[in-house]
Amino acid sequence: MSATELWTESYQGEVLGETLFGWLADHEENPERKYQLQMLTLLERATKELAEPVFERRGIPRGDTEGTAASALELARGVSDLPWEDFMAGIIPVTVEFLGKYRQLVELAPDDVERQIAEAYVHHEEALASFARRASRQEAGDPVELILTLPHVVAATSEESTVTG
Repeated sequence: MSATELWTESYQGEVLGETLFGWLADHEENPERKYQLQMLTLLERATKELAEPVFERRGIPRGDTEGTAASALELARGVSDLPWEDFMAGIIPVTVEFLGKYRQLVELAPDDVERQIAEAYVHHEEALASFARRASRQEAGDPVELILTLPHVVAATSEESTVTG
């Protein structure tokens, strides 16, 4: 798969995650889970936005964002009745797949700027995998801990506080 195809697929993966987690957060009644889903939504959005300069520099299309969002809403409705731990455990194999793609992006990066963005995608996916393991009780610890250490999430959290504060 070419770097262009990988970037487009990766971007669409973030669109899917942002839409999926956002819809679930909007419909979650448990305050702790709602917060966690909001953090996942922020993670996906902030990571998606990191790639914008790559698309601009390369002049490549982002893909069918509307179609991906529609699929994500359908998926969200389908998983909304799953037990929390089962849903979280189901995220783990997806993170394994995307980690491979993001690592390829690191290898294919033509310069340090794109490599840093691809590496941020790798760190994002590692944090998401840790979240899923912790939220499904396969690993001890606060599920959002690693997410909240990612520089692009910290920056996005600061931006959101400024806008809403």
